[in-house]
Amino acid sequence: MSASKTLTPEVLWAQRSSETDADENYLMITIGIPDCENPSVKIESDSLEFTAKSKGHVGDESSHQYHLHIDFFKEIIPDKTLHKIANGQHYFLKIFKKDLGLEYWPRLTKEKVKYSYIKTDFNKWVDEDEQQDAPPPAGFDMNDMMMNGNPDMEALKQQLAQGAGGMDLGAAGFPEELDDVGDEEEVLEEIEASK
Repeated sequence: MSASKTLTPEVLWAQRSSETDADENYLMITIGIPDCENPSVKIESDSLEFTAKSKGHVGDESSHQYHLHIDFFKEIIPDKTLHKIANGQHYFLKIFKKDLGLEYWPRLTKEKVKYSYIKTDFNKWVDEDEQQDAPPPAGFDMNDMMMNGNPDMEALKQQLAQGAGGMDLGAAGFPEELDDVGDEEEVLEEIEASK
């Protein structure tokens, strides 16, 4: 395998806000990296730094290095951040905003610049005036799977196996059905339902 230049991954994001409940005042960020390996996340009160590598595969034998830096629009609470990798294709983060308020952030970044790799996640987005009536997004309460900020892979495999008819998800990795981005929501809902 030969390494190629550093790439910027695609970022999808959505948010919720509350002026009274800190647990309902957060950002949902999905970083798309195919065959994600060795992710490294550094979260500060005003920024996110993410690096990862994707391994080569049939049709593209090269490995790729990814790097992402985001300066947030406002401050966040780094210690409360939840994160995990799912189906080898996406890195999910739930980042809590520091300031309570009903008003949404107008953008994810501090700079008022349009970045081509940052997009709205319309699968998770709810308008400000409709968020009180909307069901919570599936899959972002990851406390049961987390140990010191890292996912408990055995617990994750057991939960996924329950939704996959008890099939062994051990050394073979995730089943092919989970490779599609559209199945991401179903996997997250199954994880939530099994709690």
